Amino acid sequence: MISHATTLGRAHRLMQHNCQDFAATAMPAPHIAIGLVCDGCGSKFVGNGRSQPSHNEIGANLLGQFAIDFLSGKLSSLPQPACPDTLEAILADLHLASLSFLHHLVAHFPEETRRQFIATRLLATLVGFVRMPETAVFFWQGDGFLAVDGTICQLESSNQPDYFAYQLLQPNPNQTNFQLAFVPQPEQIHWLAVATDGWSANLLGQLGQPRPSLTLQRWLNVQTQQRGQFDDDGAVAVWHKEEIGDRRLEIVQSPISNL
Repeated sequence: MISHATTLGRAHRLMQHNCQDFAATAMPAPHIAIGLVCDGCGSKFVGNGRSQPSHNEIGANLLGQFAIDFLSGKLSSLPQPACPDTLEAILADLHLASLSFLHHLVAHFPEETRRQFIATRLLATLVGFVRMPETAVFFWQGDGFLAVDGTICQLESSNQPDYFAYQLLQPNPNQTNFQLAFVPQPEQIHWLAVATDGWSANLLGQLGQPRPSLTLQRWLNVQTQQRGQFDDDGAVAVWHKEEIGDRRLEIVQSPISNL
């Protein structure tokens, strides 16, 4: 089972801002699961002596939707079993295609307004996973959380995440792929998740209980109301292994009447 949810943080709700986080999941083929989250930059842009509010939820939604569609298309036709090298190559293709997608979005902006548009519309992180029976991998550019069976890893950036669209402002020819982490013994894991930095490790540890997307969203709405949680926006994507319990086939015999 795979599910995802987002929540508007308390600070953004009080300032009447949009949720700048995005989450998406997909199962493009049997036993293949994709989950990802994006977090738009909330900082204001200062240029020409003026401060401009950010609307980087646009970039989070555009980048996230492009990435989930790209991966779904690539993985749906992937011969099985797929080796880690093949998956790494697909993620490198995603990195390149995502940059090309963002370049096309800004190609016709005048030079004097392009930087402002990128800084206020397209700055977003991207953290995701691909899970197959024979392999599972996390990939990311920016900060957030990774979780495997309750073991939580925070992607720390000292509040200076490496936003994807920075490549549009200052290209780095050496950055040709996401950071990757392959999960050891993927066939033994029961659940994994990715989340944006508005989450806490303690709360992520409670995701071990499988919840469909609607139930997960309702649970997250309740958590958001708790004091001290989700001052910032939050997004999460979770995969759970399908547990098949013992099933008994009951044969009901109807009495046959002799007519």
